[in-house]
Amino acid sequence: MRAVLSELVDIRAVQGHVLYRFLGSGCVFEHTTSKGDVLAIKHISTAKRHLNEGDMMQYAATHSVLAPRVRGVYEVMVGGDCLSRVMVSDRVPGVPLVDVWQQMTAADQAAVKDQLRVQLVRMRACTGPAIGSMGGKPTRNVYDGPLGGTLGPFADEEAFDDWCLARVPIVRSTFKRLLRGERKKRLGRGGGGDARAGRFVLTHGDLTPRNIMVQGNVLTGIIDSELSGFFPEYAERAFARLCHQHEEWWLPVLDELLPGCSKRRHALTALVELAFAPP
Repeated sequence: MRAVLSELVDIRAVQGHVLYRFLGSGCVFEHTTSKGDVLAIKHISTAKRHLNEGDMMQYAATHSVLAPRVRGVYEVMVGGDCLSRVMVSDRVPGVPLVDVWQQMTAADQAAVKDQLRVQLVRMRACTGPAIGSMGGKPTRNVYDGPLGGTLGPFADEEAFDDWCLARVPIVRSTFKRLLRGERKKRLGRGGGGDARAGRFVLTHGDLTPRNIMVQGNVLTGIIDSELSGFFPEYAERAFARLCHQHEEWWLPVLDELLPGCSKRRHALTALVELAFAPP
């Protein structure tokens, strides 16, 4: 494996079937070791882009979530500088759901949705003490597109809301009042409060059908954890709306599978994303 990694300063020197190319410099390719292990090797020249992806993916894989097992994350050093990072993980078998969903029977679609529900329940059972990545570290800024910025950590939901509102000062006062009321309503539900309301749960952050792998009607894995972190339960559904490449047929499926998210949360998410958009 290190012999392969030593060639990654020039990614063109690496032999393997390319699975995916990123905008700019970077790709994911398949490599089979001498022992017959089939690996996915992800190389991105922007070193910060998947800084915590390996940690989050391995955490998911070791907590009953169908995520690839991570073999290692390596830095490509040139002149003392980290030129890029390389993540090596197991290659998930199957094809992306986006390639086959519309050809599936209703029964097969229902079977895949049932399996996705199980995975999402398992993800929501994984909690962290703060909004961010593993070990109280910052996580990728989901609003920042491919630019690789970070956000967090935040000790509570109010701190996260304040960070978001600071990016949209024109509506800050109105949303601050509305979100405060929403938080109180959730935390005060049922007299003693909803025990789940203050939790920060494992969130994929980019739950597109391109990141869901299947063989027939069997779910084989959820890949690409670049945007993964611990967030309030509503976040998975809110963040799903940030992907403007979603197929029209996929959004109703997400609405069916994911916990509810208020209209004001959706609106704020869209406004914060707009604040990070290039001029």
